[in-house]
Amino acid sequence: MILTVFKNIGDRLSVADAYQKLISLLANDLYARNKATGSLGGAVNGGTIFLDDNGYYERIR
Repeated sequence: MILTVFKNIGDRLSVADAYQKLISLLANDLYARNKATGSLGGAVNGGTIFLDDNGYYERIR
């Protein structure tokens, strides 16, 4: 899911925009919010994206 939203290294999105885009990918899923949150957290923890101090995610890998 993350790679669908952050297609290229260097792509930047605000926290709200990234969250909304992930939720929209799972529009008919009852747990879309939970999956979007888990996907963002897992990608940060795994080193695919980075959350900076200004509230933006950036794809680094």
